Amino acid sequence: AGELSSLNQVKNALKSKGIDAFVVGSGDAHQSEYVCNYDSRRQFISGFTGSAGTALVVTDGQSLLWTDGRYFSQAEKELSDEWILMRSGQPGVLELVDWVVANFHEGQTVGLDPFLVSTAQAKLLQKRLAEKNIQLRCCSYNENSNPIDEVWNRLNTRPAFPCNPVTALGINTTGVSHSDKIRSVQNAISKTKAACLLVSMLDEVAWLLNIRGSDIAFNPVTIAYVVVTRTEAILFIDSNKLSPAIISHLGTDISIQPYESLCPYLSDPSRTEPVWMDANKANWGVYLSAESNTASGGVLDMASPIALMKSLKNDSELAGIRACHVRDGVALTAFLHWLETTVRESDRQITEHDVSEKIEEFRSQMAHHVGPSFNTIAGYGPNGAIIHYHAEKDKASVLGRESLFLLDSGAQYLDGTTDITRTIHFGSVSQRMKDCYTLVLKGHIALAQAVFPTGTPGSRLDCLARAALWQQGLDYNHGTGHGVGAYLNVHEGPQGIGFRRIENEAGFAAGMTISNEPGYYDENNFGIRIENICVAIRKDTPSGKDFLGFDTVSLAPIKTDLVNLAMLSDSELQWLNTYNQTVQIKLIDLMQTTFPDSVQYLLQETKALER
Repeated sequence: AGELSSLNQVKNALKSKGIDAFVVGSGDAHQSEYVCNYDSRRQFISGFTGSAGTALVVTDGQSLLWTDGRYFSQAEKELSDEWILMRSGQPGVLELVDWVVANFHEGQTVGLDPFLVSTAQAKLLQKRLAEKNIQLRCCSYNENSNPIDEVWNRLNTRPAFPCNPVTALGINTTGVSHSDKIRSVQNAISKTKAACLLVSMLDEVAWLLNIRGSDIAFNPVTIAYVVVTRTEAILFIDSNKLSPAIISHLGTDISIQPYESLCPYLSDPSRTEPVWMDANKANWGVYLSAESNTASGGVLDMASPIALMKSLKNDSELAGIRACHVRDGVALTAFLHWLETTVRESDRQITEHDVSEKIEEFRSQMAHHVGPSFNTIAGYGPNGAIIHYHAEKDKASVLGRESLFLLDSGAQYLDGTTDITRTIHFGSVSQRMKDCYTLVLKGHIALAQAVFPTGTPGSRLDCLARAALWQQGLDYNHGTGHGVGAYLNVHEGPQGIGFRRIENEAGFAAGMTISNEPGYYDENNFGIRIENICVAIRKDTPSGKDFLGFDTVSLAPIKTDLVNLAMLSDSELQWLNTYNQTVQIKLIDLMQTTFPDSVQYLLQETKALER
């Protein structure tokens, strides 16, 4: 008999603990969108590499994996026959908690690691299971009882926990010192009954202390917690990451404690007031630690004040964001010139995977470049219709001359973060492709031109980007916009533009960033998306009241040879020509010094479109 699969080894570990099923999510202890390799437990146990999905290891029987529509085809390919794929949101498909309630009986036990699930999710699961007298048991990595970790560590194949050095950002980049930021947070705490605020989201930790790291791919963050009290701030981190220069940057007002000592700190009985944390963000393990101190009133559950503070970019941050978009636009435009020339005029075969590697070559020549801000999405033809497509080297399609090519990519620079999508072609395209492209462009322009009252939530703006598509009975199954960090996470809240109703949704304020990215996806044929990053700015209106609009900061030509001119109004055509003219003016000087061979291409691609 061969060695047991890792899944069967986990099932044996569960049996020995008397657990009937174990929940394995995608997250880490900080609810991060991307996790370090050490924390990729769901990928280890299931083989599924998508960024969203939850596995349920069933001790006796087939295990199940839930994921959403972006990842159905990928999951089908990656899961072995030990797994059943549960297609979330499809008719008749029960969600995880409903499946457990329907299939388990009274007295059975479900396990989960409380440090790897948000408090809100854990409480919902606990409540639903209790209704059927199914027990929920905590198996935490903190106490070395997580069965996934037990098996993975025993196999000696687990990557090391990251310990990458922390770097500091200067006041010229951040615009506000970390001491002033901490004072703003302490001011917010003073208006509550809380003794302190737990900062658990890694981008909030980085923003608050003006530090960055490289513990996680794409996001320049370090794995740490911060607790801000009314008198000081405490950084819970592996001190091996901190050089003397960083300790000096942090200063004497910030004390440094080991990463593992957060829970003992939170449960310390000498505290007499509650800990402020957000149950939607903080993991259940730290929540339970704080709650165990009953004398203090445990936990004050409210949204972190840092999310909103961080989203309002100051003048220094906005200057960096605008500057990095010029460099990024030059690199992307020069790359597109190389790509179009190579595919149209040579016999060399370029795959989608080649594109992901080559675009990094161009960007890495720009000042202050750090790396990509997410996995490049490069989809030709039918692959462009897969919203979160990722080209694998051995399975990537070759770029041809008959269909559309969708390229969604971005970069981290020391002064900002970029995320931009262009849809292009290398030969002939059908009238339908042009018509659909023009409908998407009309939606993009409608949002770019919008003027609206300060405080308007994004869900009220979403239909502007869809209206042209809706008139033709078409739509797209993703949000229209997300916030973007300032040399931080490419996906940032609390603002967003989408069709889903969100409780207590944040309204727009001047200084917030947002992506403008309507699309259209014709399954098995082609995909179209046009994405720019914008900044919300104050608008002068005849009433003189407080209104906002969007200022587009992404700079790369929007294709005019895919436009059906008859479908554009005069004001839409004027917007398109003005945008492309702005791209030309802002990029040409740097293009001449860095990629002089692409100057002619830039001029050609930004020429005004005439009726």
